[in-house]
Amino acid sequence: MLSFSVNWLAVIVSAVANMIIGAVWYGVFAEPWLEGIGKTREWASENQRPQDYVIAVINSLLMAFFLANVMAWAGASGFLPGLLTGLFMWLGFTGFSFAANHAFEGRSTFVWFINSGTYLVGLLVMGIILGLWQ
Repeated sequence: MLSFSVNWLAVIVSAVANMIIGAVWYGVFAEPWLEGIGKTREWASENQRPQDYVIAVINSLLMAFFLANVMAWAGASGFLPGLLTGLFMWLGFTGFSFAANHAFEGRSTFVWFINSGTYLVGLLVMGIILGLWQ
């Protein structure tokens, strides 16, 4: 059952960590990502909308909240169980879902790496944080 009795501080810290990872990730991979999606830096600068960041924050909070619930159901606590739970969530729900989307969109494997890689790192880190703070 879904529980709201999670460690909310851990959920919030996990969400913030995920946002930082995303900012750094797309900072590092900005040029190849923009090239891979057929956009320019100018387009990115002109098309920044506040609601995109609101969606990203909500996404990070929901990911951390549901990951905390999955870990509680699985009895996963500690560094390695947290890391593995994050990995399994990425494998089962994010990484290969992105692969299917990118395949049908005709996007490159490298764009898949960029887009799904940030979720892999984010879920691993969130799993570690949540696992250590269970």
